[in-house]
Amino acid sequence: MKLAFLTMVWRDYWLLEKWVAHNSRIVPKRSLYVINHGGDPEVDRIAQGCNLIHVPRDEVTVDLTRRRWTLLGQITNGLLAFHDRVICTDVDEFLVYCGEKSGLLAHLEAKLSEGDALSPVGLNLIPTEHDDADMTLPVLARHRHALVSPKYTKPCIARSEVKYTIGGHGLIRGRFEIDPEILLFHLHYVTPDYTERMAARQDIVRDAKAANDAADDPQKVPGRFWINWSKPDMIRNKEIEILSRARPVEVAEGFGECADILRAAVVSQGRKTVVDSAPINKDPRYVLVPEGMKDRV
Repeated sequence: MKLAFLTMVWRDYWLLEKWVAHNSRIVPKRSLYVINHGGDPEVDRIAQGCNLIHVPRDEVTVDLTRRRWTLLGQITNGLLAFHDRVICTDVDEFLVYCGEKSGLLAHLEAKLSEGDALSPVGLNLIPTEHDDADMTLPVLARHRHALVSPKYTKPCIARSEVKYTIGGHGLIRGRFEIDPEILLFHLHYVTPDYTERMAARQDIVRDAKAANDAADDPQKVPGRFWINWSKPDMIRNKEIEILSRARPVEVAEGFGECADILRAAVVSQGRKTVVDSAPINKDPRYVLVPEGMKDRV
């Protein structure tokens, strides 16, 4: 089984260190592909030994996210000419295998799937008053509450050519299967540098919108233009509110129930196939990270 991991990063040094350390326990560093957006020397340093690709960051356009995911999809497809599977995630997304085989590689090698990609069960880590303040602990030991998340149930494990939706949350003209033995933990809201990261990105959104408005032929800016960056506190508080009314899912025997909940929300909207957030947000569910998994990220 030839497996590659792919991500794209700009300044997220703490997350990149975690991403490299986590995934290099599964495959050699030479099988980790890091797109350095802007050619940052610190990204090169952290990802030393990985396959590094530099792309320019001369300006931040309002269609940046679409451009990013077009690039990521095309590189994924190119890597599939030389690998059996390619796992493409954002740098704040970490896969954890929870099945009975000897690891993720053995599981993927034995897994028979007719779809274009596999999706892990998406779990969005949410900060709570119960979190441990000890920064020396692993992330899953400090933050144990995670929403069962349609948004992060992403078809990120490609086995044949894919075209990702914006953000990689679904496929265009593609099919995927949700695998209850693979989890995707989203760390965005629990990073120790969250406040600083979001402040920098708010400046980017403001400047990109101003530059677009001043252009001779400005692009139409959608109403939710980079809302995670422009209004980070509002978005995080919404997730915290959802957790406050969520019901628990017992996962001591596995994540099959979580996968069933997410499978029931898979929809095809025109050319796109995604997991729809609306029905799950009406009856949200959460899990507590099992004790045996606390040192995995």
